[in-house]
Amino acid sequence: MVLIKLFRTLIKTQKMQIYKHWGSSVVGCKMNSTYNEAIDEDLFSLENKEKILKVINSKNVEDLLQYSITKKRAQTLESHRADSGPYKSLEELLQVKGMNNKCLYKFYKSIIYGKKRSESKKITRGLFLTPKTTGDEHKDVNTVLGIYIGPDMISWLLLNRDCEVLKWSYKSFSQEKDKLKLNLHSLLQMTLPIAAQLPKADRYIMQETNKVGRKFYQANVRECVINAIILSYLTTLNCRFDNSAEFAMNNIFIFRQRTLQKIYGLMVDHEIISTQYVVQKFLQESDKVTKGVEEHLPSVLIRTELRKMYNAQSPIYQEQISWSLLIALAFMELIVHQRTDMIVRNAK
Repeated sequence: MVLIKLFRTLIKTQKMQIYKHWGSSVVGCKMNSTYNEAIDEDLFSLENKEKILKVINSKNVEDLLQYSITKKRAQTLESHRADSGPYKSLEELLQVKGMNNKCLYKFYKSIIYGKKRSESKKITRGLFLTPKTTGDEHKDVNTVLGIYIGPDMISWLLLNRDCEVLKWSYKSFSQEKDKLKLNLHSLLQMTLPIAAQLPKADRYIMQETNKVGRKFYQANVRECVINAIILSYLTTLNCRFDNSAEFAMNNIFIFRQRTLQKIYGLMVDHEIISTQYVVQKFLQESDKVTKGVEEHLPSVLIRTELRKMYNAQSPIYQEQISWSLLIALAFMELIVHQRTDMIVRNAK
């Protein structure tokens, strides 16, 4: 009951703001619609509280990411548990740094009821892809190359129309970071040899940078320059100069900011969570198919050697390598196969 009262107090505080009109004794109430979810008292039954504690005390960070929690908070919970022992009550979680009533309530609900599904609705391709396109333009597409520019590497993945991964690779430039600030010549020297390794495809797909804030200014500029170098190289490689603009318009597409995070369900409380849970699910489904287990078809088929390549990387590299897969797969399913029902993948 203490926990229920605590959450109810939070909701009331966020719903209502008391203010006084200066110069009068009138007291008014102003409603705030930013959070209007009623507290579910059944959520805090003895049985549910035990289930929540069991999950939090037994799962690692990767497992916790299937629920509505950011990677940073999941790591904090696991670290606190390692230092102080298993959690004995839900009230104890409020003492953990970075935790608050609102995020914990959503976390608890996702454990008991699962993640909230987005309502199915058609996607307007023009809202998330540059340049605008229609499905008819891509009916003969056989291959898509997803390209991702990360802080430490460039990764790419070649996917055929059957959603089979043909190539998946990366090139790290972490040792050259000091040279890659705003020196255009250094960026050109670094990027062109990597661009030369990219396989040819019918469509080349990238995504806009998601970094915001002044502290990311140099990183954003560097990423934009690298993008421009790669796209210019691909354009000149695949066509003559007299029709380069037409090639770029018809064969190169860029997902707009945060589109992929929404498609794959990687947004929690306006924060981007790790791709590792989603990608591991793809890898596990591919493994079942290669072993002859046909419980359900995977969304993407990844050969054993490519799965081993991914699993051999550090978590930081895995995160960057993952995006080339998600970029290529999203274009193939949404645009080539016109899967307008693909809004969010709920990881279960």
